[in-house]
Amino acid sequence: MSSSPAPSRKENKPRAVAPREGQAIVGRRISQDALRRIADFHIRYLRGVPNGWCVVMKECDLSGLDFRGLNFSQGHFIGCDFSGANLEDAAFKGTNLFGAGFDDANLTRTNFARADLRGAHFENAELSGAELAGADLRRGSVIKIGTEAPSGRENSSFRGAKLLGTNMSECKLQGADFEGADISGASLQGADLRGASFNGAELTGVSLAGANLSEADFRRAVMDEATANNGDMMLAEKPRRAPGPDRLAKMLSAHMLWIQSDEAKGQRADFSRMDMSRTDFAGAILAGADFHEAILADTNFERAFLAAADLRETVLKRANLRHTDLRGADLRGADLTEADQEGAKLGDLAGTALSTRR
Repeated sequence: MSSSPAPSRKENKPRAVAPREGQAIVGRRISQDALRRIADFHIRYLRGVPNGWCVVMKECDLSGLDFRGLNFSQGHFIGCDFSGANLEDAAFKGTNLFGAGFDDANLTRTNFARADLRGAHFENAELSGAELAGADLRRGSVIKIGTEAPSGRENSSFRGAKLLGTNMSECKLQGADFEGADISGASLQGADLRGASFNGAELTGVSLAGANLSEADFRRAVMDEATANNGDMMLAEKPRRAPGPDRLAKMLSAHMLWIQSDEAKGQRADFSRMDMSRTDFAGAILAGADFHEAILADTNFERAFLAAADLRETVLKRANLRHTDLRGADLRGADLTEADQEGAKLGDLAGTALSTRR
């Protein structure tokens, strides 16, 4: 007697189900697998095919995830944490990223065109080649679940970020903080930079044409001449101009007399808040000189005498301080990034109560 074949059994695999229309994901840690599934649903939404879902997240933890090449344009990631994530070549065009955090993230060539990035933070992030044209980066802060007040980080921040060749044209950047950022080769054409701070930032080959620079603070920014001359700096806060060669020679001569006469004659050299980048002070006698808040990037102080000099809050990036006498000098708050200090003399200054302060 023949027996009928056993009915085939279907394998019970877990099936990804798209969130319902209007459903948001709130306050959750998202796994890499979940991110991929959500990205698939969002692509279906963008293409207008069935079972698509426009991603809506609030205060979710996306830190350290791999977003490379994913397209989340027109989505919503309000107050989400992308810190340390890899978003290389990802697309967030027109996306709502209000109050999002991208600290230490890789945003190389990420497309944020026309995105809502109010109050977003990009501290120490890599944004080289990123597209932010038309993005909104004004003040903004998410009131976290269970609290009644903003987080206290309302201004968008690019502190320590790399923005090499980044397109930020037409961006709204009022009050943005670019402290210590490298913005070389970037475009800020037509950007609204009112009140933005560029403390210690590098701006080489940057386009500022048509940008609103009213009250923007460039007093400690490292700028090349081409960058400084292609924007309207009339209403910006900027460093004092460096003296020409003849004026500089007179200042150094008067300072030498001031030292030799025990301050009775001549005049102390005052370079405070000046842009003295790339100046050659090799072997110069500058004991007690005032460089407070001066920009001294790429400046040559090799074997110079800077004992008891006021170098507080100076920008000494890549400065040559080889065998420079800095005994008793005040270097508190100075930016010595990549400065060559081989053989520099530090410590107590004989005959005084002064010692090098850092």
